[in-house]
Amino acid sequence: MSKRYLIIQTAFLGDTILTEPLIETIKENDPTSFIAALIIPENKDVFSLNPKVDSIITYDKHGKDNGIMGLFRIMKKIEQFNFDVVISPHMSFRSSLVAFFSKAKTRIGFNEADISFVYTNKVRKIKHIHERDKILLLLSPLNFKKISKSIKLYYSEDNKRFIEGILEAYSIDRNKQLIGISASSVWPTKRWPEKYFREVARSLSEKGYTVVLFGTHKDIERSEFIKDNNDKIIDLTGKTNIKDMFYAISRLSLLISNDSAPIHIASAYNIPTIDIYGPTIPEFGFFPLSDKNEILEIRGLECRPCGKHGSVSCHKKHFKCMLDITPTMVLDAVFKLL
Repeated sequence: MSKRYLIIQTAFLGDTILTEPLIETIKENDPTSFIAALIIPENKDVFSLNPKVDSIITYDKHGKDNGIMGLFRIMKKIEQFNFDVVISPHMSFRSSLVAFFSKAKTRIGFNEADISFVYTNKVRKIKHIHERDKILLLLSPLNFKKISKSIKLYYSEDNKRFIEGILEAYSIDRNKQLIGISASSVWPTKRWPEKYFREVARSLSEKGYTVVLFGTHKDIERSEFIKDNNDKIIDLTGKTNIKDMFYAISRLSLLISNDSAPIHIASAYNIPTIDIYGPTIPEFGFFPLSDKNEILEIRGLECRPCGKHGSVSCHKKHFKCMLDITPTMVLDAVFKLL
């Protein structure tokens, strides 16, 4: 009988993307397996076209499923699937409870997870390796012979046509170099100053490159500032869904981004990246995996890192970790990679 697997990852978009190799590896070693993913609703499109994912279960933990009753509903729903194996890269108290009440015989989580005693198999989370590889360590109790490190992100022909239609409207052909800019992050201190991004975008546009801006509807005002009424810059902010963004980033010649999810999308397609680090550090494990990449950071600041995710404002009030990374430094990195 085929085994039934559940993967629990209710964190941010980047974390969900880096969980995908779990799916690749399970299916490669157990081709007839049933694989389900428990994720937050806004990330469902990461897996919606993945042919190796048999079921997507959404857990709206900040919305309708918030609170104890919402958690209870999710646990009851999970129980009905009769999973054999539950794997949880997510380390929260809630994720551990869901794993436990799944009644799966094998429950695998990190030793450092909240209430980790609920797992039948605990794996120590090794520091200073990539988050993708940390997550893949969770498969060690299953003794799989093959480990797949590739990140597979899927888009449809409709997503491709939509983005190509926009590029065609700007008379962009296949030979034109596209440079993407992702200026946002969930955490304000992880955002390189928008005036710096504007200077970089203007300079690249003046040199004949086509600049493409990415972001959600929350970033529209920020992108409008960066675009600065330059009609040669393509602004996709708030106009794309996740799968549109997958294809659009796959079309780039290079991506400039804060330490956020688009870096991991670019890594999946081996797109050259410039990754700007402020309050966080590459040693946390979220650095780019593309063959060609450049990490920009200010080393030697005693206040770095100031947190795992960044924060609302600089605790030291000087924000040197970002302000001291100049537009010239970013432009030099662009020309080095291109």
